[in-house]
Amino acid sequence: MTQQLNYAKLKNFDDFIRFIAMSPTPFIQYIEMKGKHVYFIHIIGAGGKMVYYIEQDNKIEEKYVVYQRFKDQIKFRNTFEADGQSTYIPVFEIDQTNIFPEYPPK
Repeated sequence: MTQQLNYAKLKNFDDFIRFIAMSPTPFIQYIEMKGKHVYFIHIIGAGGKMVYYIEQDNKIEEKYVVYQRFKDQIKFRNTFEADGQSTYIPVFEIDQTNIFPEYPPK
């Protein structure tokens, strides 16, 4: 049985990061597709498969997106630091994926 993959394109990067920071295992997947920098997470749940994504004009060069929960600030770092007030979200660069059989998704 093949399940349909559902998509949700978020309007802004800050909301995307806040959403991911609430996940029990926060991480971001990145791929460049048709000249677009696409950041996404793939969630499989009881309701099926869902991809949340956002396009950016520029590539994130750092290894981590850091969400400081108490200050509601987003920063970028190349090193992980122990900080109980922040969520360090690694960015994993994907070489190929079949999550987006066509891009942009329709």
